[in-house]
Amino acid sequence: MGFWRGVIAGSVLGAVIGILMAPPQRKPEQRSIFRIVRSSRPGSRTQRILRGVTSRVSDIIR
Repeated sequence: MGFWRGVIAGSVLGAVIGILMAPPQRKPEQRSIFRIVRSSRPGSRTQRILRGVTSRVSDIIR
């Protein structure tokens, strides 16, 4: 009886810890809607990231 109680208690504790440590997930539809609302220009974020990467790479090369 003690073995099965340990197995059940361990699985419950593992499930609770897994739920608490997992980041909250959003549905894909919500994510795309938020992107459309937030982005005023569709390629501005990508261009900003590329500018930062190219400046860092050029600094490293120098």
